[in-house]
Amino acid sequence: MLFLEGKIPMYVFFVLSGKLKLYTTNQQGREQIIHLAAPGDLMAYRAILGGDFLSCSASALEEADVLVVPKEIFLQVLESDPEFSHAVIRLLTEELRHAEHHLAGLARKSVRARLAEVLLLLADKFGYEADGETLAVSLTREEIAGLVGTATETAIRLLHALSDEALLATSGRKLRLIDKAGLRRCSEDL
Repeated sequence: MLFLEGKIPMYVFFVLSGKLKLYTTNQQGREQIIHLAAPGDLMAYRAILGGDFLSCSASALEEADVLVVPKEIFLQVLESDPEFSHAVIRLLTEELRHAEHHLAGLARKSVRARLAEVLLLLADKFGYEADGETLAVSLTREEIAGLVGTATETAIRLLHALSDEALLATSGRKLRLIDKAGLRRCSEDL
């Protein structure tokens, strides 16, 4: 566990290598993944900028190296380096745009379309293994459901349906995207 939802942020975290999940947990203990972090991602900075508590927890999906920057140093660099400040502003606007897109998708897209979109986003963010089809990130069915915003059983049923349609193949936690164009069409269905 890198940091916990509801705590006061003392550090900013910069991912050097590996993959992490950022998530919230409801009262029943069910995780809702809100972001998957990859090398180059900055975490916990919004809570520091807003003077707020951490809005989510973070833990590694695999071995990860993370640079831990104390809050005071982050704020000093932010104030003294205009180029860095502008980069953080661009990052904030990119994350806001992503959040708006995600909310619009939840409101208008079917769960099947959201699942296809998540699979394509995972491919864009993490890439593929050497075969060019298998996602280079390994997620449980619960984690996939959390990313899509659906029940685990629904995610499992839809993964089977996409597999039956030869759009993807599953092997344990590994997902192989066989027909990316078909998944893209599926992700655009409303």
